[in-house]
Amino acid sequence: MSDTVDVLVVDDERINLKLVEGILKGYDFNLVTALSGAQALECLSNHDFAVALLDVMMPGMDGFELAERIRSSESTRDIPIIFITAISKDQRHVFRGYELGAVDYLFKPVEPEVLRSKMNIFADLHRKKRHLEETTYRLEATVKQLEASKAALEKSEQRYRLVADYNYDWECWIGPEGDIRYISPSCERISGYSPDAYVQDPDLFGKIVHPDDRPGWFSFMNDEAVGGDENLDFRIYDSNVKVRWLSLIKHAIRTEEGTNLGIRISMRDITNRKRMEEQLKHSALHDTLTGLPNRVLFLDRLSQAVDRSVEDSDYYAALFINLDRFQAVNDHYGHAVGDTLMMRISENLKGIVRPLDTVARFGGDEFGILIHEMDNVLDVQALIKEIHNSFSKSVEVEGIKFNVSASIGYDIASGTQVESEELVHNAQVAMNEAKDSGKNRYVAYHKSMREGVINILAVENDLKRALKAREFEAYYQPIVNLADGRLYGFEALARWNHPERGMVNPGEFIPVAEETGLIVELGMQILEQACGVMNTWRKKHPIASELTIAVNISAKQFGESSLAADVASLLERSGLPSYCLKLEITETVVMLDAMKSTNQLNLLKDLGILLSIDDFGTGYSSMSYLQKFPTDQLKIDLSFVQRMESAPENIEIIRAIVNMAHSLRLRVVAEGIETERQRDLLYSLQCDYGQGYLYSKPLCEADAEDFVKNSE
Repeated sequence: MSDTVDVLVVDDERINLKLVEGILKGYDFNLVTALSGAQALECLSNHDFAVALLDVMMPGMDGFELAERIRSSESTRDIPIIFITAISKDQRHVFRGYELGAVDYLFKPVEPEVLRSKMNIFADLHRKKRHLEETTYRLEATVKQLEASKAALEKSEQRYRLVADYNYDWECWIGPEGDIRYISPSCERISGYSPDAYVQDPDLFGKIVHPDDRPGWFSFMNDEAVGGDENLDFRIYDSNVKVRWLSLIKHAIRTEEGTNLGIRISMRDITNRKRMEEQLKHSALHDTLTGLPNRVLFLDRLSQAVDRSVEDSDYYAALFINLDRFQAVNDHYGHAVGDTLMMRISENLKGIVRPLDTVARFGGDEFGILIHEMDNVLDVQALIKEIHNSFSKSVEVEGIKFNVSASIGYDIASGTQVESEELVHNAQVAMNEAKDSGKNRYVAYHKSMREGVINILAVENDLKRALKAREFEAYYQPIVNLADGRLYGFEALARWNHPERGMVNPGEFIPVAEETGLIVELGMQILEQACGVMNTWRKKHPIASELTIAVNISAKQFGESSLAADVASLLERSGLPSYCLKLEITETVVMLDAMKSTNQLNLLKDLGILLSIDDFGTGYSSMSYLQKFPTDQLKIDLSFVQRMESAPENIEIIRAIVNMAHSLRLRVVAEGIETERQRDLLYSLQCDYGQGYLYSKPLCEADAEDFVKNSE
């Protein structure tokens, strides 16, 4: 009897078939490949397959339907099925496959050793099966009926054993009385305890659950209404007393007659995922270079200080610090030296203030300091003076002594309710006064200082006039495929061509437009222009038929109940196919109200457009919500890209984001690429697309069309 066994491999991508062939080359496998479910069905009658490796997402007949067809035939129903897929690891997909008789899931990219190990197991099982069938055939004349019953029982047991024993997750069957009827070997890898330990001590399960999670765990396990798609994330202590995170789902088990056989639970080790979420959460609230709190966390702590002062009437102060002429350090000595100097200054500031105070970095060469719980104003002023005097000491980096002065503005308050943003703004106004007065000084805020601030009403009126005159233009920044450098699409950006001032900096009018609500009309004008231009290009240039146009949606636009209807109407007027349009919504906006955002995103997705989460990594997205959002892409915030070379931890953050996105079948776009080194690093991390000045600055319509022509 030959040791070679037939293996069916089905995938609509030839490259994936080649990869599997390469991994299994040299082993006793006769690989029969098929590019579709229909082609695979034609192969079944001519081979005795030991196992079938099926891709899930295929055009026409997908992997689930093919599995169902295989199971429906008497001659093929016992072929073990393994899904090799890149779809979401959502338990709904996994259990659907198991309900169709699948024995395992492997997720792309497949680990070669894991695939070879599993294939050898099934090959050995198949050889044994062949031997058993031959033996059965010889004895069939005398014990036909008995052997048929035995074979059926063995097949049934084998199928269950393959599902459970070789499953990477921790599987368990608990009887109606709480007795453990089966527990898979994976429990020892995850918890450190063998299956026998749980059988001998059924209470061990509850004992290893983290005390803080124990009430929720018992409630979940004992609630008969809980099951199906619902899951519970909880912590355990393994045998080495290390904390591990598990995700648990459960299903009731009943016979065809309805008899209760207990519950089946499946637990997956999600410790690494939880660590990544914590890392992203930390990154969302801290400066990537210095590790200091960022502006978001600073404002939160300042708000808490305000609330405490209202109750206790203690004194607190918000400081806004700008380093004088720091850009000259970067220009002359380079960003590496500048970054090191920035970190030293951060450490010095933390060493001066008290542990309960907060030093934050707002970005660039700006810092914020929160001083609170002071008994009187004099103590606050004394500490502010000490902070300012600290800048008189030189800071040494790579043998070079730097004398960096600072302009400091501050606002002191006590006992009154005030908005934290207003306090920071007051301190910033005072800092500007310190700058205008000659730098290297600290100045207290006074309300008279606001007289020189830009009149927002005047800007608002000018914006209204400009919107009516349609002075806003869409500029287009190319987005390229990092794998081959081919043009993938454009991002449309708003530019104001003022009749008197020329091009106005977006940083001057966008904040006012958002504050006044005019951003909604402005956003629709840019969206309308972008769709019309892209449709024109599609008609004139063959390459444009494959391009997408990305347009940013502001928080106020996203909150509009009519957004989906407005976009649908605009697409109809412009003639642009919906699949060519991509809307980008920032991570912080979609997470403000995740449930409401999900509804809005679903309405937009129903139009057939692409959806992208912008500035990913600057907010904190729960994995459970990311799985529910009907998005197609994540865009990595440029702050991570620009710090890749000087702060290696950003590389790991980007790696985690890319891996997480790909596990959710999302594409990844990186913005702010300025150097070839950044491009190469992002490509090595398997980032899909990129944009930035390395490829092109934002272009006017005519120049962007030339870019399209030159890309053909």
